[in-house]
Amino acid sequence: MSSRAVAGEILDRIIRGGAYSNVVVRTATTELGDLDRRFVQRLVFGALRDLLRIDRALAAVSTRPLPRLDPVVLSTLRIGGEELLFARGAPHAAVDGAVTAVKERGMPAAAGFVNAVLRAVAGTGEAAIPAGAEGTALRLGVAPWLLDQVTAAMGRAGAEEFLAASNTEPAIGIRRRGRSPVPGVPVAGIGGAFLCDDASAVAEAVAAGHAIVTDPASVAVGLAVAVAPGMVAADLAAAPGGKTLHLWDAMDHRGVLVAADLHQRRARRAAQRTGPGIRWLVADAVHPALRSARFDRVLLDAPCTGLGTLRRRPEIRHRVRPESAAEAGRRQRAMLEAALPLLRAGGRLVYSVCTVLAEETVEVVAGLGARPPEGLPGERLGDGLLLAPHLTGTDGMFIAVIES
Repeated sequence: MSSRAVAGEILDRIIRGGAYSNVVVRTATTELGDLDRRFVQRLVFGALRDLLRIDRALAAVSTRPLPRLDPVVLSTLRIGGEELLFARGAPHAAVDGAVTAVKERGMPAAAGFVNAVLRAVAGTGEAAIPAGAEGTALRLGVAPWLLDQVTAAMGRAGAEEFLAASNTEPAIGIRRRGRSPVPGVPVAGIGGAFLCDDASAVAEAVAAGHAIVTDPASVAVGLAVAVAPGMVAADLAAAPGGKTLHLWDAMDHRGVLVAADLHQRRARRAAQRTGPGIRWLVADAVHPALRSARFDRVLLDAPCTGLGTLRRRPEIRHRVRPESAAEAGRRQRAMLEAALPLLRAGGRLVYSVCTVLAEETVEVVAGLGARPPEGLPGERLGDGLLLAPHLTGTDGMFIAVIES
């Protein structure tokens, strides 16, 4: 199957099937060579970022409403639209490649329609983007309501900078384990975090046990917890286990580290990933099965809308709803209130979420005596610290410290 056909199938699995782009792009391209794999990744991630503008251009020339098109046809057109409008591919190659792709995917009868639509797009290009907030949202690839919510949290200038930076391709983030050298450039202010563009070098470092792949913002969360060997610590929403393993490494594998997650399958996989020594259990952080225990350190890296990870998972912008942040915030506050009694006197709890929206960040920790962690880069946001692609070159992450 051609690379464009693979890209169309992947896009359909993400949009209709709910697959995670960062996972399915990797697993569905194993049979492709390096150049084709990168081409597919560029088309899929680009189409997800530019989807609103692509659909606008397609709808302007299509003789049929887009929602009524067969999913195979629509995803083929979207990949072709991305190549024509944003990837700056040669028009004839993009159109001919899309025609071949729709045939390969079992829809030869639609080849003429695909050819006509994409030739029209190639000829007319994209219509002028309207002025005002609607046009700004369209250029940034988000719905106007989402731009409004990010603006409410960060101000208009900050929102536009954040969303523009979230449309860029990130380097690979890694955390060094031990003292062995690792590839990449160290991230200022986040000890042990590196950024690297060489995927093969990263794979070698991971295989040797010298590094794990994780964004520097996640490394910052582990540093904020400030564990030490011999402590008793808990990670209350621990899967997939990257931050848990960071805590265990920082404890020099000495002490007690309890890791909990609501989902048994996720907890089991995380336990396999992190190895022996960590005590994994299945528990709801709102009603933790640890009520009689007391900890020196507690990490609550709460489930959230994930808007801080748009660079790596651009589909999130199409999955969140206007009420998503408020719904998440209510659960996050309940989790936080359940976690606070687990602290020993003098203990520290770190609340973190990979998002920037106020309902999940400043509003969740309001009135609890939270403060930003010290010694980390970022910008103060309410009673916490915000890392973001336009500020620190990392994923978006809100971190707040509460001490008993």
